Amino acid sequence: MAHLQISQLIEAPKLEVFRYLTTPSHIPALLEPAIHVEVLSPDSELKRGDELHFNMTRFGLSQSIRFRIEDLLPGSRLTYRQSEGIFAAWTHTMKFEEHNERVTLVTDLVDYQVPMGILGFLADDLLIKGDMGRVLKQRLDRAKNHFEGR
Repeated sequence: MAHLQISQLIEAPKLEVFRYLTTPSHIPALLEPAIHVEVLSPDSELKRGDELHFNMTRFGLSQSIRFRIEDLLPGSRLTYRQSEGIFAAWTHTMKFEEHNERVTLVTDLVDYQVPMGILGFLADDLLIKGDMGRVLKQRLDRAKNHFEGR
């Protein structure tokens, strides 16, 4: 299984950053233009066991993606696992730590496995891991810019 870790300091209180990054309706703005996201599940307060459904388009290919919330501690962490999608396995944990009263350290931890055996591992080494790292970094940069622009 492959692993990615990306961190970003965001100048805003921890609970505000948590709410912004974990609200499904914000995901399209956080991932565009790299990934076009259509939110298919209702925007509601998240809870453990919820399933989130999206249609994601990348490089002209659309895929139905479903995630199940496995762990949730409001303001501190959220973990979801792919239950339907392009990866053989995908788990994303977001951690939110108070750096000081107005600054939050957000850390994305992603564990994933690509399909297609040895060809998938090769594609991951050559393309996928670097691309996913850029997308996750862009997502956190956009969140940072959101709070700086208020």
